[in-house]
Amino acid sequence: ILLAGMEAPPNLGAAYTTAFRQVYRDLARQYKLPFIPFVLEGVGGVRALNQPDGIHPNAEGEKRMAETVWRSLKPLLSK
Repeated sequence: ILLAGMEAPPNLGAAYTTAFRQVYRDLARQYKLPFIPFVLEGVGGVRALNQPDGIHPNAEGEKRMAETVWRSLKPLLSK
Protein backbone atom coordinates (compact mmCIF):
# COMPACT_ATOMS: atom_id res chain seq x y z
CA ILE A 1 0.00 0.00 0.00
CA LEU A 2 1.21 3.47 -0.91
CA LEU A 3 -0.76 6.34 0.61
CA ALA A 4 -1.13 9.30 -1.74
CA GLY A 5 -2.03 12.49 0.06
CA MET A 6 -4.06 15.40 -1.23
CA GLU A 7 -4.43 19.02 -0.22
CA ALA A 8 -7.71 20.77 0.48
CA PRO A 9 -8.24 24.03 -1.41
CA PRO A 10 -7.13 27.05 0.63
CA ASN A 11 -10.53 28.71 0.23
CA LEU A 12 -11.87 26.18 2.76
CA GLY A 13 -9.92 27.96 5.48
CA ALA A 14 -6.59 27.47 7.20
CA ALA A 15 -7.89 25.32 10.05
CA TYR A 16 -9.66 22.92 7.69
CA THR A 17 -6.76 22.62 5.25
CA THR A 18 -4.30 22.00 8.08
CA ALA A 19 -6.52 19.31 9.61
CA PHE A 20 -7.13 17.74 6.18
CA ARG A 21 -3.38 17.53 5.51
CA GLN A 22 -2.75 16.06 8.96
CA VAL A 23 -5.19 13.18 8.41
CA TYR A 24 -2.90 11.73 5.74
CA ARG A 25 0.21 12.17 7.86
CA ASP A 26 -1.48 10.52 10.84
CA LEU A 27 -2.66 7.55 8.76
CA ALA A 28 0.80 7.05 7.29
CA ARG A 29 2.36 7.14 10.75
CA GLN A 30 -0.29 4.97 12.42
CA TYR A 31 -0.17 2.23 9.80
CA LYS A 32 3.51 2.67 8.90
CA LEU A 33 2.65 3.33 5.27
CA PRO A 34 4.91 4.75 2.60
CA PHE A 35 3.49 8.17 1.88
CA ILE A 36 3.40 10.79 -0.86
CA PRO A 37 2.42 14.01 0.95
CA PHE A 38 0.83 15.65 -2.11
CA VAL A 39 0.26 13.50 -5.18
CA LEU A 40 -0.22 16.64 -7.29
CA GLU A 41 3.12 18.18 -6.26
CA GLY A 42 4.39 20.35 -9.11
CA VAL A 43 1.04 20.02 -10.91
CA GLY A 44 -1.56 21.56 -8.63
CA GLY A 45 -1.98 25.25 -9.32
CA VAL A 46 0.10 25.16 -12.52
CA ARG A 47 -2.23 26.43 -15.22
CA ALA A 48 -0.37 24.70 -18.09
CA LEU A 49 -0.74 21.31 -16.36
CA ASN A 50 -4.43 21.53 -15.55
CA GLN A 51 -7.72 21.46 -17.39
CA PRO A 52 -9.66 24.72 -17.84
CA ASP A 53 -11.34 24.20 -14.44
CA GLY A 54 -7.92 24.84 -12.87
CA ILE A 55 -8.33 21.83 -10.58
CA HIS A 56 -7.99 18.62 -12.54
CA PRO A 57 -4.75 17.67 -14.32
CA ASN A 58 -4.62 17.58 -18.10
CA ALA A 59 -2.68 14.89 -20.01
CA GLU A 60 0.72 16.42 -19.19
CA GLY A 61 -0.31 16.95 -15.57
CA GLU A 62 -1.39 13.31 -15.34
CA LYS A 63 1.97 12.25 -16.74
CA ARG A 64 3.81 14.25 -14.08
CA MET A 65 1.51 12.91 -11.38
CA ALA A 66 2.26 9.36 -12.57
CA GLU A 67 6.00 10.11 -12.38
CA THR A 68 5.55 11.30 -8.79
CA VAL A 69 3.74 8.10 -7.88
CA TRP A 70 6.25 5.91 -9.73
CA ARG A 71 9.21 7.39 -7.80
CA SER A 72 7.61 6.16 -4.58
CA LEU A 73 6.06 2.97 -5.92
CA LYS A 74 9.04 1.52 -7.81
CA PRO A 75 11.18 0.84 -4.70
CA LEU A 76 8.22 -0.89 -3.04
CA LEU A 77 7.87 -3.34 -5.92
CA SER A 78 11.39 -4.65 -5.41
CA LYS A 79 10.71 -5.68 -1.81
